[in-house]
Amino acid sequence: MNGGAVRLARLALFLAFAPCAARAQESVEAFYAGKTLRLVVGYPAGTVFDAYSRLTLRHMTKHVPGKPQGIVQNMPGAGGLNAIVSVVHVSPADGLSMAMASPGYSVDTLLDPANAKFDGRRVNWIGSVSSETGACAFWRGKGRTIEAMRAGELVLGGTGPASSTYFEPRTLETLVGFRFRYVHGYPSTVDIRLAAEKGEVDGLCGLAASTIVRDMAEPRKSGAISVPLQAGLAPNPDLDAPNAMDLAKSEDERQIMTLVFGPSAWFRPLVTAEGVPSGRVAALRAAFDATMKDPEFLAEMARGKLDARPMGGAEMAARIAEIYRTPAPVVERTRRILGLAP
Repeated sequence: MNGGAVRLARLALFLAFAPCAARAQESVEAFYAGKTLRLVVGYPAGTVFDAYSRLTLRHMTKHVPGKPQGIVQNMPGAGGLNAIVSVVHVSPADGLSMAMASPGYSVDTLLDPANAKFDGRRVNWIGSVSSETGACAFWRGKGRTIEAMRAGELVLGGTGPASSTYFEPRTLETLVGFRFRYVHGYPSTVDIRLAAEKGEVDGLCGLAASTIVRDMAEPRKSGAISVPLQAGLAPNPDLDAPNAMDLAKSEDERQIMTLVFGPSAWFRPLVTAEGVPSGRVAALRAAFDATMKDPEFLAEMARGKLDARPMGGAEMAARIAEIYRTPAPVVERTRRILGLAP
């Protein structure tokens, strides 16, 4: 074949494959155009998780290629786990479904491998709207100080035995020396707070510090509510309460607290299924990142007194992978503390 024929053959190949390349570049936009992006939230309507979900999705769809419509579906139950399971196992892995629920489930495969419903290292994390610190809050004069918490038994409300409202206080109970009795089955922390006001329980641990700062300033000022302790890798600067991390008596105890309290750093996480095509995952992550910088989104967050301290999906995945490298003896002790191992 002479040089001219070779050039013609190459040109023919280029012309044949160029439309395919163009279609590949346009495929994400073409896929989302005219469709509906669903966000399943693991808690009832009217909760803070629900508010974050609706506000985030409303602005995020503007930044997704093809500008799909958005719909939020509430699927409470099992401390928010039902929502994640629905998205990562039941819904098609096509990038049209995301979930927002408790961040603690991201390390379930490490802490409770026999019962974990998904592997936090394998699903696709899109990003987290806020970073959080858990805290203990008590009503009717109970548990006003760490010393008072150690002095007698306190009755705590919880959403379930696999949620932060159990794992966090159980860790504190063991390492810091508290005595708690648990009443599980409340749909959300809002319901636990109502139960505490009625005297059904004394309070709860694992309540978001930002919720306390935003919604409970007056009852705290009046003394109706006490917040003696918070627990997180970085304490909330707006909450004047000691950090449980500072009460660790050894490096092992600090690693245990990091394992239990660490996931709160991605407190409002968005997740989609493992098998979603990489291009759509990248598009959703980029849309999330753009939303977190969107002036209209930030203004609406400020009006709603919602905290926005975001973390991107890639960083979330890296931090989760780091937690999974916790030394095995520390993991086993943590599992025993949480009642996940004999």
